[in-house]
Amino acid sequence: MTNLKQKIENMFQCILSVVFPDKCIFCNKKGELLCEFCILKTRHPERDLPKDTYAACDYRDPQIKKALLSLKYYKKRRLAIILGGILYDRLMEEIAELRIYTRGAPIILLPIPLSKKRLKERGYNQAKEIAEGLKIVSEKNINMSIKLFEIKDDLVEKWKDTKPQAKITNRNERIKNVKNCFKINSKKNSILKGRTVIVIDDITTTGSTLYEVMEIIKENGAKKVVGFAVAH
Repeated sequence: MTNLKQKIENMFQCILSVVFPDKCIFCNKKGELLCEFCILKTRHPERDLPKDTYAACDYRDPQIKKALLSLKYYKKRRLAIILGGILYDRLMEEIAELRIYTRGAPIILLPIPLSKKRLKERGYNQAKEIAEGLKIVSEKNINMSIKLFEIKDDLVEKWKDTKPQAKITNRNERIKNVKNCFKINSKKNSILKGRTVIVIDDITTTGSTLYEVMEIIKENGAKKVVGFAVAH
């Protein structure tokens, strides 16, 4: 039922894009949801990140902030391809280093899961959409005979519905909020043994959500695990 709902919604969005052509959400330039000029103006992260976590942009940048909010809350799902492209372009060096660990196997992209309640309310997981955007852009930029990424969104489950991190300002409270709220899918965790994994999120502030999932992945046999976020 969820897949059917998504297909109908995607079709509706395509019809809307024909009737009402895309405009840059920031400068209103016609033709793109986020134009190249506005992307080039976005700032790189200016604050330190926890070990093995990387971000492409500074969340305080108004273009990126508006793009992420539009994707997350206003169903501008096609922005995910653009945001995935920004991840690919700005973290290309880190991706190249990760390929050393893969031994020819694709890098697993693991989007931060939503709780069942939140997924039902929103209809899609924005982290998965961004992961798919990253995969699509990578396939356009490398030899198609090489499978660089594969997406696995059923390895980790968010079993506990928590308060949105964005509504918590205290760092320690953010860390406690996501503690032990994720669990591994024990029927599928064997796929992680010896693999390289990138955990994907839209925004990281303290890094606590990424850290929780990254630790679970490490505990289940992954060889190398890092976290990517569009913004910090």
